[in-house]
Amino acid sequence: MRRRFVGAGLLAAAGVLALAVPAQAATGALVVNGQAQENPRRGCYATPSPRVFVENRTDSPVLVHAAANCQGPVTAEVDPGQTVQTSGASYFVLD
Repeated sequence: MRRRFVGAGLLAAAGVLALAVPAQAATGALVVNGQAQENPRRGCYATPSPRVFVENRTDSPVLVHAAANCQGPVTAEVDPGQTVQTSGASYFVLD
């Protein structure tokens, strides 16, 4: 009988871990300075120029940062469905 409880406990733990795995990409298109990215993966990206035009057609927010490597202050938070023009050297796709 003890084996059944251990097996059930391991199965339950595996189910909880499976639900805790985060999504790896935003769904939809992210357009930065006219360049579209389909289903962009979570992470930091360099901007093509210091003047940034972001059209967020994904289901995830995007943070535009003043400095490279997603450092420095956030110059804009672009929520899903928003279009923003700002300055920045990098942007971070959340999921």
